Amino acid sequence: MDQNNKVKKFKKINPNEYGGLLYDYEELYAIQKLLFTKKIFRYASRKVSITDEFETQVKKYLKIKYVLGLNNGTSALKTALFAVGVKPGDRVLISSYTFIATAAAIISLGAIPIPIDFDFTYGMNITDLEVEVAKGCKAIVPVHLQGRTFNLEPILKIAKSKDIVVIEDACQAFGSKFKGNPAGCFADVGVYSFQQYKQISAGEGGMLVTNNEQFYKIAKNYSDHGMVREFMTWDDDGATIGDNYRMSNLQAAILKIQMKRIKRVIKDQINNRNYVLNKIDKRKFNCLVDSPDVTGETGMNLFFLLDTKEIADQAIAHARTKNIEFRKLWDRPYYLHRVFKKAKLDPSNLHKSNCVVAEDVSSRLVSVSIPPTLTEKSLDKIVREILQLQKLDYIH
Repeated sequence: MDQNNKVKKFKKINPNEYGGLLYDYEELYAIQKLLFTKKIFRYASRKVSITDEFETQVKKYLKIKYVLGLNNGTSALKTALFAVGVKPGDRVLISSYTFIATAAAIISLGAIPIPIDFDFTYGMNITDLEVEVAKGCKAIVPVHLQGRTFNLEPILKIAKSKDIVVIEDACQAFGSKFKGNPAGCFADVGVYSFQQYKQISAGEGGMLVTNNEQFYKIAKNYSDHGMVREFMTWDDDGATIGDNYRMSNLQAAILKIQMKRIKRVIKDQINNRNYVLNKIDKRKFNCLVDSPDVTGETGMNLFFLLDTKEIADQAIAHARTKNIEFRKLWDRPYYLHRVFKKAKLDPSNLHKSNCVVAEDVSSRLVSVSIPPTLTEKSLDKIVREILQLQKLDYIH
């Protein structure tokens, strides 16, 4: 290839990564120690496994009764849906502004994801939710975003009045809080992801949490081929046809170390975020978007809701020339991808209106990542770029 035609590599100074940026010798030693035990599989021995120990860590951190480590966040959501009794043909109401995995997990069980329009306070438009609840549904799945927890109180109230199960998709919000309580622990079941771009990370990994013993038992069975090996066989009444979503001890070994750092990581992110906000004087920016409880955010990023899609695209392109990542979370609601329309799982085929707020917001909401490893020099560079974009009238 002609050297002059090579695409310049985008060297991000602020990657959309968090706990995983801090891997060091502690993770290495934990992995080495595990390898020498030759017990990477969770059930390789009858002793308490590293996965059990990690689950206990999280149980204490979240102050919740039941915790189940799984291989990724999507598996955790699918397991949660199965545990609460979602079956083929059931309607499940979900936030329209989410990664496609939320909808895909529902579809994989033969159920039907119904998109509910977006709201910056509740995560779901309450009026749209009430309309769809009136048509009947098995479960509601609100989705927290990027270290920010939505106010689920009205959603939980609606669900309780109709005896509907709520599953919190907190895959992007491990460690965030609302009114002092952790994301993922408000509803009947909560799920998290520990993938590369999450608050703590083992490259992949997931978790299900609940205070409901029955949901936990069903989830544990389902995620282990339908049979928890210590207690029953596939001939027992409690066994079922399940999947294999077990967390490995290798994932848990890394996550145990990551959990030791989580308070420091969140503190560093919040300090970095506040440094940027103080330097730019956030009072001069009307397009900055906070969550319903700013004190509960983990400081993973800044959100700017720009005037138009075109301006958002121009701002992203300009920041890229400075090696700073400005990005859209998703450029459209999940259902606008062709695969969903082909499967007749878009609003028109589901006999409901489009999610106009989600379609609008996704086109012009820009996120600026604030990882815990940023130096003052890098933070100042982000500050200068934001101020430059303000001068260019992209951000105001």
